Amino acid sequence: MLFKYLRPERVDVIEKLEIRFTQPDALNDPFELRPRFESLISEAETLAHYSAAPVDFEPMLRQAYAMLPDEHRSRLAYDDVASVFNSFMKTAAGRAAASAGLLTLLRLMRDAAPPLCATIHEAINSNVGILSLTEVPDDLLMWAHYADSHRGILVGFDERHAFFNRRRSENDEFYFLRKVVYADLPPASSILALEGDAMFVTKGTKWAYEREWRMLAPLKDSSHCVKAAGDSVHLYSFPPDALTSIVIGARAVATMEDSVRQILCTKAGFDSVAVSRAVLDLENQRVHVRYAAV
Repeated sequence: MLFKYLRPERVDVIEKLEIRFTQPDALNDPFELRPRFESLISEAETLAHYSAAPVDFEPMLRQAYAMLPDEHRSRLAYDDVASVFNSFMKTAAGRAAASAGLLTLLRLMRDAAPPLCATIHEAINSNVGILSLTEVPDDLLMWAHYADSHRGILVGFDERHAFFNRRRSENDEFYFLRKVVYADLPPASSILALEGDAMFVTKGTKWAYEREWRMLAPLKDSSHCVKAAGDSVHLYSFPPDALTSIVIGARAVATMEDSVRQILCTKAGFDSVAVSRAVLDLENQRVHVRYAAV
């Protein structure tokens, strides 16, 4: 079973059978889904290749020659241009010019990395939503941070349900659950060094206590989108039999449990949902969840 902590007002998740897939910029981790690479190309590999093998300038030279006006090319054969160029490149000045050109290229590739990182992040933020779930139903910090200081609820889902297993191909990044990996990774040396789907499932080790699982979905597939506090909230419908349990927060108002039970009794498909209440263990400073039948 996997769980979602919710604020008290989000009891409508049960009532409407809709849950939010959140854009990266609306998550509480500001570094979420931000690619990090130092350059568009690997500087170490480029320098090693340059040192090991001579640079073939012929394709660039032919392209430059083809751009000359016809009257110049009629008086100057390509072979003559190539001979002069190759002779120059064998001199110290020629080698220095090639090295300077390479360093300029590396600098341009390095300078282009930050704006490209930002562009990739913006593309993801505009098109991808994330459903974040957790393995842990009794974490003090998550009850405090995500369930309004224990006043909210915790909904439990059957992770084996077809709703969480709708991947369409091996290359599909959407509609299936993945366990988040917690690691403090340095920036990749180049954009080509980014590891597969690591950006989608990796978070810093400070978040490891959350033991998160997540599912991604295209924002365009949401059931509908509503505006809340200037933010776009993309809601996705889910089947009632994907829900397995509801935990009422230890500080929830007395009417919360009545409201939850009323919803379960009046809507179809909730026959097997268990309701429980979180209890604060003041002596040991823990949260306990006690399950009961509907």
